[in-house]
Amino acid sequence: MTTMMSPRNMLIAGIVLVLLNVAALAPMATNAVPDAVEDNFESFSKDSACADADCTEAEEDWASSTGQRDFYGYSITNVADVMANGTAPTYEKIGPVTYDITTTRTITGYDATAGELTYNSVKSFECAADTAVPCDTEVSQLNIAFQTQVIGATGMAIGGIMDATKAGFTAGMLAQDLESLGPGLAASQAMSASYADAVAGAMGAGLNETMGANGVGANFYAGWDQFFAANNMSGAGETVTYSMLTTSSASFDNLTYAFNSAVFPGSGEDVSLLSDVGTMVFAGHCSAFPTDLANATTRATIWNYMGSDDATTIANDYAMCYGIGGNFANNFGGGDEAWMFDTTGASVNASARLSYLGITMDNTAAMAMLFGIPGDDAITGLLEVSESGTEFGVANFLSMEDSAAMTAYGMDGATFAAVKGWAGAWMADGKSLPMILLGGSGDMTASLFVNTTFGAEDPLNGGYLDNSLNLGGFWGIPESRDNIALDPAVSGNALYGPLGLTTDTGAAIFLYGELSGMTPPLNFSTNPPTPGAPMAWDEATIGALYGVDTNAAAAMRALMMGPIYGTTAESFVPGFLMSSFGTTPYLTQSFNNWLLGWHDPVNAFLATGNPMDMTVGWTSLETNETYYSSPNIANGDGTNYTMCTGEGGDCDQGETLAEDGSTQLSWRNDAMFAATFGLISPESLVGTTGGFLTGTGDKVDVSGYAVADVTCDGTSTVKGIPVDDCSATVVATERNIQANLLETYSLLDATPGALPVYFGSEITMQAEELSGLIIAGESASTFYLDTRAHTSQATAPSMSDLVPVFEIKSSSMIADDDAETMESSIVQNQDKMTYWTNFDSWIDYVTLLFWVGGIAMIGMGMVGAANAPSEEEGKDFSASAEEAPAEESPAEDGE
Repeated sequence: MTTMMSPRNMLIAGIVLVLLNVAALAPMATNAVPDAVEDNFESFSKDSACADADCTEAEEDWASSTGQRDFYGYSITNVADVMANGTAPTYEKIGPVTYDITTTRTITGYDATAGELTYNSVKSFECAADTAVPCDTEVSQLNIAFQTQVIGATGMAIGGIMDATKAGFTAGMLAQDLESLGPGLAASQAMSASYADAVAGAMGAGLNETMGANGVGANFYAGWDQFFAANNMSGAGETVTYSMLTTSSASFDNLTYAFNSAVFPGSGEDVSLLSDVGTMVFAGHCSAFPTDLANATTRATIWNYMGSDDATTIANDYAMCYGIGGNFANNFGGGDEAWMFDTTGASVNASARLSYLGITMDNTAAMAMLFGIPGDDAITGLLEVSESGTEFGVANFLSMEDSAAMTAYGMDGATFAAVKGWAGAWMADGKSLPMILLGGSGDMTASLFVNTTFGAEDPLNGGYLDNSLNLGGFWGIPESRDNIALDPAVSGNALYGPLGLTTDTGAAIFLYGELSGMTPPLNFSTNPPTPGAPMAWDEATIGALYGVDTNAAAAMRALMMGPIYGTTAESFVPGFLMSSFGTTPYLTQSFNNWLLGWHDPVNAFLATGNPMDMTVGWTSLETNETYYSSPNIANGDGTNYTMCTGEGGDCDQGETLAEDGSTQLSWRNDAMFAATFGLISPESLVGTTGGFLTGTGDKVDVSGYAVADVTCDGTSTVKGIPVDDCSATVVATERNIQANLLETYSLLDATPGALPVYFGSEITMQAEELSGLIIAGESASTFYLDTRAHTSQATAPSMSDLVPVFEIKSSSMIADDDAETMESSIVQNQDKMTYWTNFDSWIDYVTLLFWVGGIAMIGMGMVGAANAPSEEEGKDFSASAEEAPAEESPAEDGE
């Protein structure tokens, strides 16, 4: 007997198979997708980077990848007017300039237990073939290094001004050595020899020193008597002597005091006539105050040669002035201001004058050494000074290498050593000027001259120096202000003390105060300063810091922010940078230079002392593998990243854990916090996304300029893939990136106005809903310049204060092939009706069998049901049938 499934049962079975697909297999398959996706993407970050399980080799596509980025520049169209007249700049937007950026990654470490992968990343920029605007298009913009260099160089500049003041003093003293000090020494030595001979002669004759000294005086008078007659000073002929005319004569009681022991009244300084100082004081006084009763009495009182009457005192004075002053002036050329111009041979020449100082040179060489080569613009002569008054030949000479100097000046070793020793002694305070020669007291060295003239009147020439607290005399002109008259020690502290204006630290703190209105957050009562509350930067604070009154404090502010620091060539520091190095506040150069590298002569000079050294001094806005137009100078060695692989540790895969070994932004880290006294706070980059979004606490590292929070607030699709729409924003007015661009790790990084560049960015990201993988995104980042006066940038700007200078745009999206695969694996696999149609799992084939079997059975059941006899057709309506007895039924009888 054959048993067959009835059409009815077949239909039921088919329906059951279909229902199993829809109600059981479909939920089981589609509900497993999220877990499957999580499993598939669990090691995505590692798998994307590593070609093997141990990460000893990198995936080829990850190791080197290339993308495009568009740049826009805002070029100043009226640079000449801006620089010449301070005209407001006008801007022209140029772009897009497109670059192909190739990122080369090298795996440097892998820790499976910690779930960390470390790699080095280096970027290389190349102008894209399809760029709309050529990459060599020029843009005129602010020289980002200039104002920073002005601030950074201010301390050095003030030190240079003081060094120039020393050089000026030294040049003046060298001239004084030749004019008076050297002749004074030689004259005193000659007089000492004559005096010793006279005393020896007297002693040999049985007399004493007094008689010998008086004999010297008598000889002076005899010489004076003859000089008087020879020069017809009487007007009565060359035979009339002074004695004959006046019927008087000199008479000395005791000249030993004058020659050996005389001191100046009040100061007690040695002015004995056998000393060089005494010789010059006496000779100078005779020259300035010719003999008459009053002047003779003054000198006779000091040197103790008063006569018994006025006539004798006058005669004595004539004798002494002739003997001492004549020896100084006539025999050794002392006091001859015009000796260098003499062409007759009447004056004592340079060779002789140098010989008084122990230097042997012929006169031609000596004149060249002292005054340089006529018509030569080079400032080489030791007494030579530039027209600007800022360059001194003696400073140039002392700064030269010994061998170079000997060659340049044609000196042998002994002569060079003597000349260098002479000039160097004055410059280094080894020699001093006796101020008694100028009616003062004490000795004046180069350093003391600097300290004195910075805060008071010039003690040698009178008046005030331009680059001093008295501003060349202008400070005291208003009736409301007194001239500054600081003690030299106080001025020295202001210049060279712990907060000295010539020091990097002192100048930086002073300028920070001027530009911010506050002191750095330091307690200045400790040495060195320790953290403390900031104070208002005003005359009272400055006075307390430098130990000066408020008038001097106000003068310090006026000097620093006027003649010294500034933004135009009229101020010393910017003018010096512009004239010495050819740098300017604005630059015109190509996109290639701006973005990838240009050479800055000031930075080169600071690095090696040579502004033309092309191995140093390079600057760029982007980090290319090498600086553009450089002799293959590397722009660093790339960046080392530590990434979370998700295999272990408390981190989400793809997140950045460290950059160059630090968990903080490179310019907002603990070192910067310490260097800026807490003004720039650290900022962590831990947890910034590396390609995935979790939906909670996500952050993004915006090209190293900022770390921004990610917000997801909507959904959409990308190439058929459902995504979460997320965004991140960097508000330009809140993001000053000066410290990022400078990274000097000093107070300069936090000084308002040093480099007032702000950064803003708008970023959108689309992350696949289940995995969180970012499959599309774009960003627009803009660099802005604060246009307020650099002295008014202590507060945050408004957007109206900012003008864009550069803009960067980039975008990326999942490739079509990858999108198709993802759409199939995730989207289609979650469709309860079609999940099985991509046949990417065993259950898809089971589902297919169920669908085929179920539909087939439903079809067969329906066909069978349609072809089966109806219920009426199955009944026998014949009479015999109706009449047949029931008990004869086969079913009942068992037949």
